[in-house]
Amino acid sequence: MANTDSNHFTNCLYRVEQLQQGEQKAAESCAMTMMQLMSAAGKAVFNQLKTHFPAPARIAVCCGEGNNGGDGYIVARLAQEAGYQVQVFALKPNADLPQSSDSDAHKARNAWREQGGSEKALLDCSPEQFDLVVDALFGVGLNRALEGDPVSWVQRVNASTTPVLSIDVPSGLNADNGHVPGAAVRARITVSLVAFKRGLFTGKAQDHTGDLFLEDLGIGRTFQQQNEADWFRVEAGRVESWLPARTRCTHKGEQGHVLIVGGQPGMSGAVILAMKSALRAGAGKVSVACHPDVQAIVAAAQPEAMVHAIHGEETLQSLLGQASAVALGPGLGQSRWSHDVFTQVMKADVLKVIDADGLNLLASYPTQSPKLLLTPHPGEAARLLQTTTDVIESDRFAATVKLREKYGAQVLLKGAGSLLVTDRGRCVIDRGSPAMASGGMGDLLTGVVTALLAQRMATAQALIAGAFWHAVAGEMAGKNGERGTLASDLLPYIRRLVNGYGRDDD
Repeated sequence: MANTDSNHFTNCLYRVEQLQQGEQKAAESCAMTMMQLMSAAGKAVFNQLKTHFPAPARIAVCCGEGNNGGDGYIVARLAQEAGYQVQVFALKPNADLPQSSDSDAHKARNAWREQGGSEKALLDCSPEQFDLVVDALFGVGLNRALEGDPVSWVQRVNASTTPVLSIDVPSGLNADNGHVPGAAVRARITVSLVAFKRGLFTGKAQDHTGDLFLEDLGIGRTFQQQNEADWFRVEAGRVESWLPARTRCTHKGEQGHVLIVGGQPGMSGAVILAMKSALRAGAGKVSVACHPDVQAIVAAAQPEAMVHAIHGEETLQSLLGQASAVALGPGLGQSRWSHDVFTQVMKADVLKVIDADGLNLLASYPTQSPKLLLTPHPGEAARLLQTTTDVIESDRFAATVKLREKYGAQVLLKGAGSLLVTDRGRCVIDRGSPAMASGGMGDLLTGVVTALLAQRMATAQALIAGAFWHAVAGEMAGKNGERGTLASDLLPYIRRLVNGYGRDDD
């Protein structure tokens, strides 16, 4: 989880290309040279280092040949001046630097040498001999797998218990999309410079960035004014106002009627979880349309719900006519009964949240509608886009946009750092917990989102708020232990969150 304040700039996420093309213009607008910007970067990283690792700690600063390495040399010089025990390990140690070079990275390296600093080979670094490793090897421009000595160095660093502070991005991580194509540093702390890169917040990146801090180097506001972010992080303050307090005289008819369609034999648990979460998220009435063989099981699980066995089209059509919003997919299966039910629901003119086998059936059912809300995990997204899970995970941003384009729907791509493309724009939810790696979590999400729709929350808002509260509920439940957390453990926290309790500041 990123450590940021509620300031809007910290929620803006940028593409690497925007940083590469825009930071010099922003610096010039702030009357800063690029060398001054590099100096500011080194100082900002060093200040973070001091906060977490006081002198006289033993520090290994591992530097590459580019600007990221230049930042590292500045950190090394400042640390040495402040009484730290510093050793630099370079990708190309003791390389000849042209005296006439106007490279800022070369200037920073020369300043380190002039101070009496030495350089050793990268693979001479034994992390266990230090209190901290500073990763200044590769910056945001790396978009391929590491090769050669850096691979061995990363493996050695990751195998050690010595913490790592990465400058801007952990080496080996694609800062544009969060993909890890090969070896990549697992940092304890990452200090992002100028602005947040979008790839730091989703996919495998969450296993590599550690605690994430932003240092805008004095040009962040200007950069924001000159460059439009097209992805944003979601925070609690953004969603809390979307579900207003109830009036004293409200009744269940005003709080919407959710219909959950699913529950194939052997899959009753999924529809039960969706049913319970829809009730806990505030739906006035919840009905379930399930296979006749599981009606008794589902009905016994929650007396407040109305459970109907679907024998034929007439029963389902009547229920669809009463529904404010429909959840299609939990425990649906892919039998003949499943196909028939799916087809009937898809023809209905009602808001639909589609998950699980509803998504698997949708893959062969061409349609486009803004009344669809799709909540696939990467495997389901791959089936919808007729590709592989690896392709989806290699660029989750692109995959989410493609799903939006193909179906015209509000789309949530689940996973660590869930991505949403909706009528309200593109956003990332960098909340949640490893405790949520257990069955039934998606069924809960489906119920929550459908309940919010039934309570007249706008479609995009319902998807964003539902996903956010679901993720935070997972964090809250996970505090009792990540292993062994059940989907049903989230239900009391979902209730608290939709009522405005259990927020970050409570």
